[in-house]
Amino acid sequence: MLIKDIVQRDLATVTPKASLGEVLRILNRNEVRHVPVVEDERLVGIISDRDIKAALALSLGPGGEPIHRTAGQIMTRDPETIAPMVAVEAAARIMVTKRISALPVIEQGRLTGIVTETDLLRLLSHAMGALEPSSRVDVIVPGAGSAVSVSDVISLVEATGIRISSVMTWTMPAGTLDIVIRLATINPFPAVRALEAKGYAVRDLGWEAPV
Repeated sequence: MLIKDIVQRDLATVTPKASLGEVLRILNRNEVRHVPVVEDERLVGIISDRDIKAALALSLGPGGEPIHRTAGQIMTRDPETIAPMVAVEAAARIMVTKRISALPVIEQGRLTGIVTETDLLRLLSHAMGALEPSSRVDVIVPGAGSAVSVSDVISLVEATGIRISSVMTWTMPAGTLDIVIRLATINPFPAVRALEAKGYAVRDLGWEAPV
């Protein structure tokens, strides 16, 4: 999946001359945590709710008089950006390594949208089938021959007649492979029994067995 598939295109922006109050109103009215700052149709910065909180804490002078602050004074200049045709995992990598929670999307030099950590979490939830009635089965297998194991595990589950919503694999610190299977049923026990009968280790996720 690409950035263009999850980008938020309907976004509010401000100019560098916008007051702190204007920026705060936009954040609250649109229920967002980030506002791009645009000048002459060019992205020059981004403001987060954390920037707002820091600015508000410094909005009074020594004598208690209010200090006028603008978007240009509190924004993060030249923020990290991403292009619409880039894979979504690239956005996740940038957010993690740079410790940021939003990326403006730039196409042909113009701001066309924004991608946030919420968009990535929503995508992960959809990919793992977590937004529909389902259950999860974790199968732990040795790292060696993992490709064969994944294929075998999927075949065993499908043989029970249960539909698989998604399959993800994770390499554990010990070198074992965690095969995470999301099942389109709230009763995973036929699949669990089939896997255990073949000698696979299935992690106990606290399911309640049917009476």
